[in-house]
Amino acid sequence: MPQAGRRRARSGPRTSGFWRTASINVGAALGGVCLLAAGFAAAFGVTPIAFGSDSMSPAIGSGDLALARTVSAGEIDEGDVVSVSDRSGARITHRVVEVEPFGSSIRLTLQADDRPVPDAETYDVTRVERVFASIPVLGYVFGPLDGLLAIGIGGVFVTCLVFVVFVPRRRLGGTRRA
Repeated sequence: MPQAGRRRARSGPRTSGFWRTASINVGAALGGVCLLAAGFAAAFGVTPIAFGSDSMSPAIGSGDLALARTVSAGEIDEGDVVSVSDRSGARITHRVVEVEPFGSSIRLTLQADDRPVPDAETYDVTRVERVFASIPVLGYVFGPLDGLLAIGIGGVFVTCLVFVVFVPRRRLGGTRRA
């Protein structure tokens, strides 16, 4: 018979410590990837663009993540894929089919790869975001995480990790030492 004030050894595996350690390690890895991506984007002026349509397929499909860098409109050539804002403020990312000087700016005619004719609207720009790479499927991950939503989710995630790491677990009832 066990002595008073002593606990019996557990017979099964302790899983709570495993899950705690695993969540900290996964969170740290994801946090590290996010910090590297944010640092890369800030240091090199890279803008991620998540594609929600197949307008640029087969080059860039729906759900792909494109990486773009802001450049002077004078550096743009026909055939480049650029991202601009239309008159309503919506982002348009299409291929350049015509470049012509227009006063102190450049007038671009764009066309989606899946359409036989250029866009009806032309775009007068001085700076544009030129796409230099695309990563398949990654847009599904980053697309919904845009702007304030990403900051909010990141804040909740960091808060949860702080609690897991720094707040001590309370003892369960009946396990106090005598």
